[in-house]
Amino acid sequence: MTKTRHDIEPGRRRALGLLLAAATTAITAGCGTTGGPVPDGYYRVERGDTLYSIARKHRRSVRDLTRWNSDLTSPSQIEVGQLIRVRPPGAAAGGATASTGTGQAVTDTPRVDSAAASRPPASSIRLQWPADGRVTAGFSPPASKGLSIAVPANGTVRAAAAGRAIHVGNLRGYGMLVIVKHNDDWLTVYGNLDQPLVSEGTQVSAGQDVGRMGASPSELHFEVRGNGKPVNPASYLPSRG
Repeated sequence: MTKTRHDIEPGRRRALGLLLAAATTAITAGCGTTGGPVPDGYYRVERGDTLYSIARKHRRSVRDLTRWNSDLTSPSQIEVGQLIRVRPPGAAAGGATASTGTGQAVTDTPRVDSAAASRPPASSIRLQWPADGRVTAGFSPPASKGLSIAVPANGTVRAAAAGRAIHVGNLRGYGMLVIVKHNDDWLTVYGNLDQPLVSEGTQVSAGQDVGRMGASPSELHFEVRGNGKPVNPASYLPSRG
């Protein structure tokens, strides 16, 4: 029996509510950058950057960047061409650690509470890789609740398992987004798409194309959620030889 929009609406609202509440990574979009030299200790945001990827690139934490940039009211609000301070005021070039004043170095690696990643539900799920490309950022809550996968230009994104598309559209922090619900326990999230290839309410098969990336290489944001909570996708994906 074909389900109507009314049938999928409760699950869609719940999924979107959870994503909105948990969104801590930004998938930015834009066309062009602001010119001019980049001051020492700063980084200019480029297309495809997220605050997490910028922090990771400079061996900092998202919390550090938020603290050093007063205009960053939310990690999901960065724009192409924006200047982000990546070193604390007064820090020497290339410094990746700070002194406590007691001779002990403090690294900028974000501290992750082991409780941040919730346990999966009693049932399990077998997934396939949603896209070709290397993983550029792993599961590291709260900064990253999924995987970032570098996808070639115009690459397609595939459903990791059979299910139903319960949301297709833009969502702040995720860009163009497709959410596929596989059963009552599991759903997968495909963010930063250039173009969706399925409609909301569509039944999809495992491996079916659900989206397409942009004309230049970019990163797919892929999440796996069990009972609405993010889990490490690597635990459910086959190893790559």
